[in-house]
Amino acid sequence: MESLENMEEIEALQTELGQFLVSMMPVPWEKICFYAECAPGTSSIWYAIIERETNMIITSGPFWKRYESYRLSEEEVSEKLLDLALDLYNAYTAKFGPHKAWRTMYYTIQSDGKLQIDFEYALPPGNLVEQQNAVYIKFFECERKKSPKGKYPVTE
Repeated sequence: MESLENMEEIEALQTELGQFLVSMMPVPWEKICFYAECAPGTSSIWYAIIERETNMIITSGPFWKRYESYRLSEEEVSEKLLDLALDLYNAYTAKFGPHKAWRTMYYTIQSDGKLQIDFEYALPPGNLVEQQNAVYIKFFECERKKSPKGKYPVTE
């Protein structure tokens, strides 16, 4: 029975993560990308969207500079996403054991509701910049580009 309970917890956490990502979007979007690295007791995250109106990729850093207003603070969003990533990692570890738990997660939501979750068991190769570029390429199939500066109004 514990096996079923663990899967229900995993599915609930995956759903909660997706719902939170969608809820935090201040503009219409085509794609939301979320990346997490986890290990026992630690996690790091990165996210990006493709705006529907401009078709531009807005990553987590410029995300907070781009929009005029937002209902949550950057710290609140980061804390929630870090907690969700680590909770999901811990649920997988409890279900499959520490030697079979994922190390990186690629979580993608399309505007049509399609969800894709990919797990890997090692960090991308290379130094930090090369790792970040590998994540970007996996999500967007292109090299990293700088997002435009400036603020744009929030749309409902």
